[in-house]
Amino acid sequence: MDAYEKIENIIIEKYEKTATSRKAIGDFMLSDDHAVNIKSNNLSKTNYSPNIISINRLQTWVFEGGKSLSFIFVDYDIVDGEVEIKNESDPIPVQHLSWNCLSIEAQGHGVVQLCRKLEIDENQTLEEFHSGLIKAYDKFKSKEEIKHKNFSNRLKEHADKYSQK
Repeated sequence: MDAYEKIENIIIEKYEKTATSRKAIGDFMLSDDHAVNIKSNNLSKTNYSPNIISINRLQTWVFEGGKSLSFIFVDYDIVDGEVEIKNESDPIPVQHLSWNCLSIEAQGHGVVQLCRKLEIDENQTLEEFHSGLIKAYDKFKSKEEIKHKNFSNRLKEHADKYSQK
């Protein structure tokens, strides 16, 4: 069993819940409409911008579905071959994640990533979080458009070499 699976099992057991399927929005459910996703971080490794959630799933579950989503962040080490949890947050509602530490990057429609040290804003509302999501998505979309335009130009630069004459 991998470290993240061990950590998920420890946390799920602590909350006396049952694990969901891998395709579910969260690792376990606090209620029928409140998913919890566990994000683990190995302190001995450098984890560059870990994925938090796809923007499509976030939009569908929270903003269109009106359901709740929280995250538990766990820092751990492997000591003598065993998982040792060093730090664990309580469930943090998605709207309390500050956009100061998040970005949207390319995978599918886009994925929310933790790009800086975790920052929590307990006063941020769901509406304010959604507004931040829109701004982050617009920035992501602009970067993607530029990337695709540049690649299209590269393709076209060599088109005459391969076109039938």
